[in-house]
Amino acid sequence: YLASHAPVEVKYELERADEVVIEEVFGKGVLTSKSLSFARRYNNGESWSFLWSEEAVVRNLIAKFPDTVAERFEPVSNLSELQESVKANSTGENALSAQELAAITTVIAGVGPATDDAWTRIVGILRERQPKYFRFTQYSTLPGRIDFKELTNQAATGPASSSLQTARALLSLAGTDVAQLGSDTYELRKGELEAVQIDLTNQVFEYWKQNAALEVLIDVDKETVKQGNGTMAVSRFLDIRLRDKRTGYSNNFSQRSSGFQWFFSFLAAFSEFEAREAPIVLLDEPALTLHAKAQGDFLRFINERLAPKSPVLYTTHSPFMIEAGSLHRVRIVEDNGPPTGATCSDQVLASDPSSLFPLQAALGYDIAQTLFVGPNNLVVEGTSDFIYLKTMTPACIASGRTGLDRRWRVLPAGGATNIPTFVSLVGPHLDVTVLADSDTRGMQRFTNMITQKLLLAHRLILPNAVIGTKDADIEDIFAEEDYVALFNRTYGKSVSVAQLPPGTRIVKRLEALDGGFDHGDVAETLLKCCQEFSFREATLDRFAALFAAINKTMGA
Repeated sequence: YLASHAPVEVKYELERADEVVIEEVFGKGVLTSKSLSFARRYNNGESWSFLWSEEAVVRNLIAKFPDTVAERFEPVSNLSELQESVKANSTGENALSAQELAAITTVIAGVGPATDDAWTRIVGILRERQPKYFRFTQYSTLPGRIDFKELTNQAATGPASSSLQTARALLSLAGTDVAQLGSDTYELRKGELEAVQIDLTNQVFEYWKQNAALEVLIDVDKETVKQGNGTMAVSRFLDIRLRDKRTGYSNNFSQRSSGFQWFFSFLAAFSEFEAREAPIVLLDEPALTLHAKAQGDFLRFINERLAPKSPVLYTTHSPFMIEAGSLHRVRIVEDNGPPTGATCSDQVLASDPSSLFPLQAALGYDIAQTLFVGPNNLVVEGTSDFIYLKTMTPACIASGRTGLDRRWRVLPAGGATNIPTFVSLVGPHLDVTVLADSDTRGMQRFTNMITQKLLLAHRLILPNAVIGTKDADIEDIFAEEDYVALFNRTYGKSVSVAQLPPGTRIVKRLEALDGGFDHGDVAETLLKCCQEFSFREATLDRFAALFAAINKTMGA
């Protein structure tokens, strides 16, 4: 089983440079397709599959034979026949001369006398040109304090293979080495340290955007240590520190958050690939310790610095490691159980829901963001508010009054409690105005948004501002007679304003008189029958005042 089953197969497409190398040995037309596949079995054995023409190999070989005898071999179509034909022409009356035989033998030796020899030679060339893979699962974090003696030891090889190799990569990223940093001349050493600090700060914080006030500090420290023979010696250490420019405080790199240590170390280690022949980088669950936004910084580093030189494949369960704008790159891995096992597919509809969850989460987040791509977002509590604004705008405009500016994107939040979440999701960088009921119980949520600078104070619009009462819902903008008429039409009743108990909020008064009702039903009635209603002047004046107040916040 181990010798016959291949769990991994990769398909390649040859570049022109690959074909040229084959042609230099075998001539043109040998490979009949640019596509080939390579598989590795459980016992580490290999298998190659590609289309080639043995006859083309033979034709190209014969073309190199001496002109005086080449026509003798024209009927031959494979290497075994060619070898037999050469033997047959080596004896007899018309035997090849010693010079001709030597020339032919030399030409054939270039590819081998048998089919297997030629195949093996082609595979050998392809194997040498096969892309190199670097798989990383454990990343060696950069140490905050490094002994110069250990740093000069070149035994460790390979990116991120050890913490010391990561440290060497960091110095290489900064364009320096241990000898320059350890100079005995103060001015030379100090100048080099400052140059390294500036360069590393610029490179690291070009991508790490979570705290732009940090800067890298590099220093060389001396320490007297006792040797094995009892003598004392001075050892030099490279110290890496981070300073917060807002407070002036600095601490050792090893004391920073694990996410920052990982990001910094990754950037140093994998920048080595910029100077290497492009390998294919395989990353297993990278950026696990990073904040969601920092994972976005990490993806930007991959796209801008690593991917242009080295193709990158990574596994992830994080929705923030999935680029919604590049879903064609995503492959879904799911375990189908025996005998199929794990499969990798781009067929989203055929995938298991649990396997799709990270992709769905990524899309959900992206959709939530794109809801607010444009400016002029007006967040309201629910669909009833949406209906009132959209239906009363034409009524106000038809009467010569102000309507809601058509540039507003009205977004129902699904309840007053959801509005702070909506606003924080949008972020302070987009234009948002909030229209909310001014009940005392819920006002604390909205004042907190203003205190936390999620919303500007003048962009919170309350209905009581256009009515003149302490508390008001959007339904109170209607004249009492108009809203009661809508209520009666919705439920087939004949309630009059005179029957309502005292109070300032029409919805509460109707509930007290008639029991609870769904004010969404009343809004739906307005949507269906707005053309048939003749609204009172008070209703139109109040809605026009509300629209003017909302429009005034646009872009302000």
